[in-house]
Amino acid sequence: MNIAIVGTGYVGLVSGTCFAEVGFDVTCVDIDEKKIDDLRHGIIPIYEPRLDEMVKKNVEAGRLHFSTSLADVIDDVEVVFSAVGTPPDEDGSADLKYVLSVAKTFGENIRKYTILVTKSTVPVGTAAKVKEAVQTALD
Repeated sequence: MNIAIVGTGYVGLVSGTCFAEVGFDVTCVDIDEKKIDDLRHGIIPIYEPRLDEMVKKNVEAGRLHFSTSLADVIDDVEVVFSAVGTPPDEDGSADLKYVLSVAKTFGENIRKYTILVTKSTVPVGTAAKVKEAVQTALD
């Protein structure tokens, strides 16, 4: 199975590396070009015990890849995990702009049956907003 994980922070990079470790083909996507370039050169932006070893091993095995564009990889995956940040808004609520941006990009680019999983920490009711963003992009 081919998977894309959008967001290369603690949740996305660790999850993607673990999926690759058990044999899935994974592309980690992030809009931060420097972060993706660093990952391609073996520079890990976070600390997690043994993560650097596992990233290197799975890149060398051809199971772990990096991209700055979900649109470029979406045709090759069956599942997209959204693991982007939800920083607090001015009022303390979760800022969903990144989650909804992933949903919009997903909706604009899917051409076959593909599952979107929200792995970001989001409040109750976000699934309906994600569904609406995907549906609006599809129309």
